[in-house]
Amino acid sequence: MERKVMMIGNEKGFMVRATVSALEKADYEVVCVKPDVDAIYKLKITPDIWILYVEELDEELQKVLTYCKDTVGGRGAFFYLIGNPEDLKEVGKVIPESLIKKAFERPVNNTDLIKELDHIVQIGEAGAVQRSILIVDDDPTMVRMINNLLSEKYKVYMSNSGMNAITLLVKNKVDLILLDYEMPVVSGAQVLEMIRSEPATRDTPVIMLTAKDDRESVMKVLELKPEKYLLKSMPPDRWVKEIDDYFRSLM
Repeated sequence: MERKVMMIGNEKGFMVRATVSALEKADYEVVCVKPDVDAIYKLKITPDIWILYVEELDEELQKVLTYCKDTVGGRGAFFYLIGNPEDLKEVGKVIPESLIKKAFERPVNNTDLIKELDHIVQIGEAGAVQRSILIVDDDPTMVRMINNLLSEKYKVYMSNSGMNAITLLVKNKVDLILLDYEMPVVSGAQVLEMIRSEPATRDTPVIMLTAKDDRESVMKVLELKPEKYLLKSMPPDRWVKEIDDYFRSLM
């Protein structure tokens, strides 16, 4: 992964400039962009690491928060926040916790920030972030848990509904879809049917996620003929092992 960061914030502000300077001294290329949706959208290439420096929760920043909420998961970006505790709490009302890799309180300890980014970059440079996975689940806590477990080894996209997942798949090819069986509005079974009906996605492997382990529920899942199914109640270390084992089986 490139040592490249997009810093969203007031680049003329003292604290933002100090953080940018610290990142540059640590050999990061920093793309500064003001907290403006049009300015972010016009960037031809956006890095995999985004940092939003929250200084004032005005109307324009609210628009930026909404844009980030709708965009970060779809791009598989590592999204970080910097702000005071009160502002971070307000940001959390707009951006799901599952999309936030980590939040740092102001004044940020730049050493801690750089250590966090170095860890992400080193994993990428080691070749671990090779395969891409889309998590589709309406439970934000579940999405965040799976993302935290897998994002250090895989490029993870996130979607909280079936229709959002279909839209995301139009623009992003993934190697595996983790699909919740029980979702409101559009069920996992319906999403799987749509995935298999489209030429561009019909061959994308799907692993179903289910919270129920009784025989009847499991049989309903298996009738859809997914690659396999995983129980949501699995211990955290099993998630990584199951996904690693699945990709290993393809070699």
